[in-house]
Amino acid sequence: MIKFFRKIRLNLIETGKTSKYFKYAIGEIVLVVIGILIALQINNWNENSNISKKEVALLINIKNDIEADILGLKRQDSMYAIKEINSEQGIDLFYNAKTIKDIDSVFVLTIALWNELYINKNTYNEMINSGSMYSMKNKELQKEINKYYLLVEAHREYIRSVNSQQSILLEQDPAMHPVKLLIRQIKKPRIDLKLIDTSWINNPKSATYLSLENYLFSNQNLSNRYRRVVFKRILIAANKLKTTITKELESRH
Repeated sequence: MIKFFRKIRLNLIETGKTSKYFKYAIGEIVLVVIGILIALQINNWNENSNISKKEVALLINIKNDIEADILGLKRQDSMYAIKEINSEQGIDLFYNAKTIKDIDSVFVLTIALWNELYINKNTYNEMINSGSMYSMKNKELQKEINKYYLLVEAHREYIRSVNSQQSILLEQDPAMHPVKLLIRQIKKPRIDLKLIDTSWINNPKSATYLSLENYLFSNQNLSNRYRRVVFKRILIAANKLKTTITKELESRH
């Protein structure tokens, strides 16, 4: 093709057809420019196609993450539902406790679970770090994804503060020392249990009794009941986001 155009140019020059040569040269330049524009357009199309494919892959991954979150949240909710019922029984028993054995049963029923809020953010973090989140075509979906993970992070931080608060109530309140000593001796006896002060049991005027009462109620309300509120709130947001992503993926086919 190049040789063909070269022959035409040489022929026009040799025959002295200068005006036709210039017209031809201009036409050849136009063709080259058009060819470059077409090549750029094809390249842009290929790039956009690759970006679109990558975005679809990320949306599929984030949908899978959310589906796993939903299953995990349901499992955690079921676990804390049982904890809530057991703790209620433990609190009732605390008010009626007469013996060391009763207090041991109170702790068995009200044992705390101070775990984290487990949500998978791997794909979301990848989208943020790679910039894919900010280049999404569907800006409303982008906002909804960000809103979901901001909701998760806010509750994750609050649950961490709850865990810390419960730990402080148990570990740093001096009035709780007789309770911890008693429970420790029940599990791994080192001294005669009769030598341990148990006068606080069923004694509402005792500082230890009041501290244990406060700890049990705080654990029930902040750890058990609050977590269940969090699970339900995030489950609603997760299911809504899953539906939105599903619709977006269906629109890409």
